[in-house]
Amino acid sequence: KDNTIALVCGPEIMIHYSVLSLEKMGLAKDAIYVSMERNMQCGVGYCGHCMCGSKFICKDGPVLKYSEAEQLLKIREL
Repeated sequence: KDNTIALVCGPEIMIHYSVLSLEKMGLAKDAIYVSMERNMQCGVGYCGHCMCGSKFICKDGPVLKYSEAEQLLKIREL
């Protein structure tokens, strides 16, 4: 587990439960990456549809460390 990373993609409910399982196996939050293609439209940060908190998912992601995305995943979709 010390040199393991995980990449999780899919619906946010699946990401949530996958991360819980990975943490139970001893994986650190910084070793888990999640894909967050939520509400993307323009892909360049112009329209603002993908804004989650202070991040534009199209520009700042869409793949983020779980430690960065944990709070963003708690924000409901528009």
